[in-house]
Amino acid sequence: MKRVKYNIILLLSIISFSCDKDLMVDTSAKADFDLFFEYLENDYAYRDYHSFTMAELKQMYVSQIENSNDQVTLATILLNIQRNELNDPHVYLNSSEPYNLVSVPTVNPLDLDMMNPLFHEITVKKSSNFYLSGTITSTPTIGYLYIRAFNSDFGGTSSLGVQNGIKEIDNILQDLLDNDITSMIVDMRSFAGGTSYIPRYIAQRFIDKTTPYMIEHYPEGSAFIEKEWIIEPAGTGFRTGKIALLSNGSTASGGEMFVLAMLKRDNVIHIGSNSAGASGNIVAKDLSNGWNFILTNSRTEFPDGTQYFKVGITPSIIIKNDSDYGQTYFNDKVMEKAIQELQ
Repeated sequence: MKRVKYNIILLLSIISFSCDKDLMVDTSAKADFDLFFEYLENDYAYRDYHSFTMAELKQMYVSQIENSNDQVTLATILLNIQRNELNDPHVYLNSSEPYNLVSVPTVNPLDLDMMNPLFHEITVKKSSNFYLSGTITSTPTIGYLYIRAFNSDFGGTSSLGVQNGIKEIDNILQDLLDNDITSMIVDMRSFAGGTSYIPRYIAQRFIDKTTPYMIEHYPEGSAFIEKEWIIEPAGTGFRTGKIALLSNGSTASGGEMFVLAMLKRDNVIHIGSNSAGASGNIVAKDLSNGWNFILTNSRTEFPDGTQYFKVGITPSIIIKNDSDYGQTYFNDKVMEKAIQELQ
């Protein structure tokens, strides 16, 4: 009997060891390299919009990771892919460790036309974490709205949060209307981003008709699911007077979706410089070593299928501030052009 018990315990031990071995996760640099490309091939919305396939991109670097199989090489490879081959504003390592392991060139935001406005031309009436509003000091009949950030409550599940978010933007516009504005500058020169729903909520306050404004594609296996986005007027709105819509290189992601919606308005003029071309929505992915990276998991385009991926949305009037704006001179050339067009 004891011998039988011993054999049973031995058998269970072998089975347990075998199961534990099967459940062991490979956390090597090579395994994370493979996992990174698995994400690209399955979840990356722009996997077919490069001059190479994701499999071909993987082959470009596989020998490097196989020869070293260390974290420094992995960081070097992923950062090179991020900056060079993909060069997608929505694909980037979101952990500090790989940047600490590898020397990464610094970028001066002023060189990328990403300087935020200084508001010297504005008589400010309201300011919050999400918006700054007022009128143009020299021409008080021109209203001004700067979108600092999109309120995530708009896209949340809390009905109170949605209600309060809507109330804030409606109150801002009602205050401007009470000041007898006849035209507006809507300034999207910020890094405001968010889900597809949030920019739509804000644009509904300006749009003057029901219309498709964006097509979105989600990867599903080897195919894509297509969704047409439609916008209609809602809430307290400024819908009849002329609007100057401002953008620059910091206008990205949700900000570009807002621009797409606003461009469907009849009486709008787009002024500034190209947006970032960070089209679509994003999702966070994890590697086994604890690193996190951001990936574009949907692609967005104009209603007619025109792409703006990486090239941005081009204004009808192109003008931008010099790199020393805010340093040695403080006149906002983009704002000055907008005021001129609205007078």
